[in-house]
Amino acid sequence: MPNPPSRRLRCRWLPQFLAVLLVVTQVQAAEQAAVPQAAAPSPQTNPPTPANPAPGESPGQLPVEQSLKIRVLAGNGAMNDLERRVMAPLVVQVIDQDERPMEGAEVIFRFPINGAGATFAGGKTSITVRTNGTGQAAAVNWTANGQTGTFQVHVTASYANQVGETTLSMTNVTRIVAAAKKSKSKSLWSHTWFKVAVIGGAAAIVAGVVLATRGGSKNSGSTIGINPGSPTVTGGQ
Repeated sequence: MPNPPSRRLRCRWLPQFLAVLLVVTQVQAAEQAAVPQAAAPSPQTNPPTPANPAPGESPGQLPVEQSLKIRVLAGNGAMNDLERRVMAPLVVQVIDQDERPMEGAEVIFRFPINGAGATFAGGKTSITVRTNGTGQAAAVNWTANGQTGTFQVHVTASYANQVGETTLSMTNVTRIVAAAKKSKSKSLWSHTWFKVAVIGGAAAIVAGVVLATRGGSKNSGSTIGINPGSPTVTGGQ
């Protein structure tokens, strides 16, 4: 006896139904696996540590001390000849509290911004140099501006946490000889022989300090001798 139509229909669609059911079951299982589980409580963290100190700083950095002294070896009270463009030497020495010269100290020479004064190469009003083995440093490559008058040069020195500063006075004049004749005082500078000697030796003083500074350990013991006449550079051990 042949099967009724309803039975044949069920037998025909049964495999397709089972296949769809299997696919649905797999999809549901995948969705459940994709659901993130509740995050487990994280362990208690330590309080944040302070940021690392910047380069050159330390957690226990020492306080700054005004313990350096600056001696002006040349330039204080000196005159700059604008007409002949002759600049007086500008040399200092940095020492500590025990009068010992400070090698490698950083020295900044600073001219005023307005009025009578001077500038370094490139129109800058300040320059930074380091002291040589005898604690000496010289300002180089500077020229007085075209204004006559007296001005102040501010000098600061620093080494580690030690600092020091001083101020010296210079004067721009049209011509040194003419300015000296107008002065009523009979100082050493008023003597013609002394003016000529100092003017002629200005470059030698500065050159001596620069050479001693750049010479490294070979010239670290050089000293600058400033006498009434041409200055000399004496090598010491």
